[in-house]
Amino acid sequence: MDVFVSTVKSQRFPLDGFDEVVSGIYIPCYCWFENNSLTEKSWTVFMSPEILRLSFYRTLQDFPILAGRFKTDKHSRGYVEIESSNLNMPVYTDTDWDVDFKQMRDAGFATKLLPKSFEGVCGIVAASKLAIVSAKLGIFHIRRLKNFSGVVIFASIAHAIVDAYGYFAFMSRWAELSKWTQQNVGNTTPPVPTRAFVFDRSIHASYKINNTDALDNLTLESMANGSISTRFFAWLPIDKRNLLLKYMVSSKKSICCVFHVSAQTIEALRNDTQTYAPKGMHYSINDVATALLAMVVGQANQKSRDVKLSRQSIATASQSIAEDGGGNREEDTLVAVTVNSRSRVNCTNAKDFVGNLSSPRCIFCSSKLILAEIIAENLSAVAASIRNAIAATDNDYVGQINYLINSVSDSHMRLVASYHKYKNRVTVSNVSKYNCYGLDFGTGAPSVVRPVLSVALNSIFVMPGHPDVGGYDFVVFAEERVSELIVQNRYWMNLVDSFNLEV
Repeated sequence: MDVFVSTVKSQRFPLDGFDEVVSGIYIPCYCWFENNSLTEKSWTVFMSPEILRLSFYRTLQDFPILAGRFKTDKHSRGYVEIESSNLNMPVYTDTDWDVDFKQMRDAGFATKLLPKSFEGVCGIVAASKLAIVSAKLGIFHIRRLKNFSGVVIFASIAHAIVDAYGYFAFMSRWAELSKWTQQNVGNTTPPVPTRAFVFDRSIHASYKINNTDALDNLTLESMANGSISTRFFAWLPIDKRNLLLKYMVSSKKSICCVFHVSAQTIEALRNDTQTYAPKGMHYSINDVATALLAMVVGQANQKSRDVKLSRQSIATASQSIAEDGGGNREEDTLVAVTVNSRSRVNCTNAKDFVGNLSSPRCIFCSSKLILAEIIAENLSAVAASIRNAIAATDNDYVGQINYLINSVSDSHMRLVASYHKYKNRVTVSNVSKYNCYGLDFGTGAPSVVRPVLSVALNSIFVMPGHPDVGGYDFVVFAEERVSELIVQNRYWMNLVDSFNLEV
């Protein structure tokens, strides 16, 4: 740590609209590592505390932004400031936990069994201006399980700093340095990163736009049409704005359900669905998986609402924002996805940028289609909408989104508000292409990698399955009743190899 503190420079990173959309939210995951050795019953050999700590602070030299503070200017736009004489160091703890690895495995690694110290860093920081300014941009807890049976690493990073790509870039660098340090004891010169880590948000100013009509009408409607409520929302200081967001997304408690589906099953489903694809259109695994999840979760959500109308109480102001400009659109289901745009944009250093460069895409499907029988023909119709939207997320689309979101002061908040006006919505985040199980800290791949909590209902994370079994893990956060209805969907459950429902 001393080397980092003595070398870090004072600097400021202005945040942009992409960051403001997720301001205050954290990306939290945990990684479980089992000690399979019958002889290595010592922490000096398995996940050494000294090596993990040393490699962590070496990683901070590549990610100095994590030692900064959130601040806002007079226009309530955020920035991160690093003050070399007054660093806001990430939380880092390494302690024992009186739980055995087998106990957690038998319980399906249920998030509800995690230590209480893990709570409060998975949602939205909203208590006060002081809470925003003093908020840690990274929280890292290491818990050592009893009988040297394993280790769990909990890592939570502010979403305004990184997207999923940046999150796993940090974790991969930490793992790389930890493994290297273990193999090169006494060597104080760590390996140079295989690529640069770029944090400067000015990268968004370098898009070269050819088509100025790349945005579809619904996206323009969401972002370009102003309203009194959304202007008020954007005008609010970030702490009050986040408090309002908390009412929007936290009024109902979500539980976690994890489903495992084999690669062969998903590929067979993709082939069946491809039969009904429009001429010239090719579906990816992600297209079909997203369409399937949209239908399964959308149907469960609708059935839950039909059985018992929601009586949730929402603050008057947040309800006004959510319903302003068109109200709740009962006829549509909003399928929200994020598209990693690094390979899609024509700008400098995109592949090295670890800030937010995952473009939001909203696909509007008729509820009639979402509620239809799940067969290949209907699944293809949903997948076609998803494929068209993702294919259209090109350089010009991302560039125009960037222009709107940064030039119109409240457009980023309009985007958030428009999302919450849909009662029927499903959010799918696909991280299956990230090297989650490549996080080898020197003792092999983790046994399980999971997101901890989601701040929004009906959120699905598509994760890679463990290398030993392959396939995909679908981690679903939904209300308990919705989760129960998902499990009752016969079509879906016939595809699932195994599942774990936390209640």
